[in-house]
Amino acid sequence: MTTAPATTGEWLLPRFAGYRRPRVLQADRALVAAFVALAAVLRVPNLGRAYWIDEGISIGIASHPLTQLPRLLRQDGSPPLFYVLLHFWLETVGRSEVATHLLPLMVSLLTIPAGYWAATELFDRRAGLAAAGLLATNPFLNWYSTETRMYTLVVLLVLIGVTFAWRAQRDRNAADAAKAVIAYAALMYTHDWGIYLVGATALVLFLVTWRRGDRTASLWVAGGGLAVAVLWLPWLPSFLFQAGHTAAPWAVRPGIGDIFADPASVLGGTLGFLVAPALAIGSYLCWSKLAPGTRQTAGAMAWMALAATVAGYIGALIEPSWTARYLAVIVAPYLLAAAGALSTTLRGRVVLASVGSGLALWSIVGSLLPNPNGRYAKDNMAAIAGAARPYLASGDMVVVDQTEQLAVARHYLPGDLQYLTPSGPVADPTVVDWRNLVQRLQQATPCEAIGPTLRSLAIGSSVLEILPARKLGASGSAWSKAVTGQVLAVDGFLSRDPSLRIVALFRQGLHPQPYAPVEGVLYQKTARTPPCT
Repeated sequence: MTTAPATTGEWLLPRFAGYRRPRVLQADRALVAAFVALAAVLRVPNLGRAYWIDEGISIGIASHPLTQLPRLLRQDGSPPLFYVLLHFWLETVGRSEVATHLLPLMVSLLTIPAGYWAATELFDRRAGLAAAGLLATNPFLNWYSTETRMYTLVVLLVLIGVTFAWRAQRDRNAADAAKAVIAYAALMYTHDWGIYLVGATALVLFLVTWRRGDRTASLWVAGGGLAVAVLWLPWLPSFLFQAGHTAAPWAVRPGIGDIFADPASVLGGTLGFLVAPALAIGSYLCWSKLAPGTRQTAGAMAWMALAATVAGYIGALIEPSWTARYLAVIVAPYLLAAAGALSTTLRGRVVLASVGSGLALWSIVGSLLPNPNGRYAKDNMAAIAGAARPYLASGDMVVVDQTEQLAVARHYLPGDLQYLTPSGPVADPTVVDWRNLVQRLQQATPCEAIGPTLRSLAIGSSVLEILPARKLGASGSAWSKAVTGQVLAVDGFLSRDPSLRIVALFRQGLHPQPYAPVEGVLYQKTARTPPCT
């Protein structure tokens, strides 16, 4: 006599049956709440950190009317969903660092109960608690929870999408399939690397259903992928324009080591070289003890993450677009796979506890170490602008040698100044125009781009030059050569101009050096500017 295997939902019922169910759920809620509190402790200290380049771009674009966002994003290279959300956030909450950082912070905290729900649906409640703990201590979420960018939203949407997608094929549930399609479409409208995760999910689920002989489910998987593509079609023309004219000009083709190092960093931060192997080796050692359903689900999650990584790597070899933060799309499936595989055995739970407590302790120790420049750890533009602002009057010039620093400079400086980049005067300095930027920089000359505005400036006016405090870009890349060449050209042009006299140098917030350091030179125009050749 044989008994049919219980479904995931059915075999969980005895654990929650009778008087134990409220008690178990209450304990789980308390633990998840504790994980949320721990994450808040780790993340809130950086809530007031000054903006860096990308955040200045986010704020600048989102500050415009909604009807202008599609046009402005064609100059930038990102999909619109996060900018729409940020637009309304700016209108209702405010535009200070604390106000805007609350948005990604709240989303990052939401990933913890979402992770508990996702892993419980995919595996069981022990896996749910494990996933919540891993998400609470994840360094990637800690870092981007106080950055006004879309990366925490990407993690949340992937958590939701992969869970509904797996449930849909497992239970042949049309409602779950529709929810997965919506979540994945939202992901595609949040970050372009969503393309890789959507494709990886469709491929893995198609193979899973095909292997078990469920041709109907395979067709539904293909149809779900097609539905996501249809929902994304309105953005396709903008995506193609961005791919051809903006892309990521600062990126270089990744090396073979990047495909290992960067995924490890999103899982463990600076401890990634320990965390990623611990999770992988621990899962391998537990693999033979897993129930077939758990093994299949955990394997599928891992394959989704791996396939998305490999697809992104190949795409970046064709068109450079590789950076660790884009790997936000793989955080959720990898952590779900680890939670499902490791939570089933005592050895695995020891690994989970060691990883979570180690990452939490590492973050706490890092936050306790004295850092006199913690507010400017990413970018010291706010410090430079604060020091220079008293010297500037309406109509004065601001020359931003590093074009991508333009929007964040404008955020911290008054709007009634004249803003220029190596390409020339900028009508709207809240937006960085990435279109064909390398070619524009290669063709620009300070005499033509900056000379006319400088000559028209009244005697006695000030000129603030903002230039990077270190060499930019990968050595030898077209981007590095173009930007570095223009920084040297513009700096030389201003320093040699006989009508300008150096008044002050600004090097605030440089020690320890931020991720994107800048310094400022203040000139005063003391005579008529001679024509340049």
